[in-house]
Amino acid sequence: MVNLFVPPSYMAVFAKCVDASMPAFEPEEWVEEGKVYPVKHFTEPLNQGDGFAITIMDEDGVEIHPSSSHWSFASNRFELYTLHLN
Repeated sequence: MVNLFVPPSYMAVFAKCVDASMPAFEPEEWVEEGKVYPVKHFTEPLNQGDGFAITIMDEDGVEIHPSSSHWSFASNRFELYTLHLN
């Protein structure tokens, strides 16, 4: 089982897209290079050295899903930033 991490209320996590190259499958929704997205949650790495899956949202707070079978994006497509709120 993989743990799902949801940022606590005092923390905001953002993902800046650095790789918007298209995947092998045809996505229903995709990301724009250079754009910053809020992160809803992310997983722990599946294997040592592997990245993790992140679920991002659009400007309206709606989750972006590449397809019905791919609900998250690979972390290696993004630079992640954490903002601690007071």
